[in-house]
Amino acid sequence: MNKRITLKIAKIKDEIKDIKTFSFKYKLNAKPGQFIMLTDFEGGEKPFSISDCTKDEFSITIKKIGEFTSRLFQKDVGDLVSIRGAFGSSFFISNGKVLLVGGGYAVPTFYFFSKILLESGANITLINGARTKDELLFVEKFGKLGINLINTTDDGTFGEKGTSVDIARKLLVSKLQQNQLVSKPQLGDNSRFHPATAGWKRENVDKFDFIYASGPEMMMKALQGVIGEIEYEFLFERYMKCAIGICGSCTVDPLGIRLCVEGPVLPKKIVEQLTEFGKYHRDASGKRILY
Repeated sequence: MNKRITLKIAKIKDEIKDIKTFSFKYKLNAKPGQFIMLTDFEGGEKPFSISDCTKDEFSITIKKIGEFTSRLFQKDVGDLVSIRGAFGSSFFISNGKVLLVGGGYAVPTFYFFSKILLESGANITLINGARTKDELLFVEKFGKLGINLINTTDDGTFGEKGTSVDIARKLLVSKLQQNQLVSKPQLGDNSRFHPATAGWKRENVDKFDFIYASGPEMMMKALQGVIGEIEYEFLFERYMKCAIGICGSCTVDPLGIRLCVEGPVLPKKIVEQLTEFGKYHRDASGKRILY
């Protein structure tokens, strides 16, 4: 919806340092993975992912990283902002065994998504990653959902030690069954050839039915290398201006996919065709910025 709506801030919650959740009383009718455009009437408009959405309320979780977000952090309950949305594509809702891989301040969108997945009957494992304990988000909120939650920090100060991709690799890379050599497989046999053993060993593959990721692009690029044949969707971030596919600032090479319309959630078949994925993005002027 491109209509602009002025809303009062209903609630503000401090999550961790430099990250707050702003809630609004409004029937947004958003889907998991979508975003809104928000302005504070003082200059500029920015996109924000939706971290929660109910019948009459929605929330966005914001990291203070510049002039615009610094102004938002000075707002109080009752202050006015203006929004457009919700915009963009949303996550596929699976009812199978799913793995959610999150990193940093892109994790909150998985809170809204996890609630919808649970309603569909999905079995959820969520990797919630950050560099250190003080940067982990929504630990209590995710814990109350009753899902299989794996908190991880790069420095090991909380939960597992390692990156989100490190933990995903442990879950996804099939482990050989010890001392179980079998003959060359027939068509459809679920096996792999291992030159080191000069024979065939059966593997336990396809543990998860679907994988979702939301985090830094280089995290998702690394994750792509360990997913294998499992279907997945990634949530992308790019510089956005219009949110309705006109300005072209958020298109990605070489397909010209507009992340504000065809994205920000993209499926495996599209992600695998993106030549800029994990290599560069563009600034406000359209200049390529290498990762």
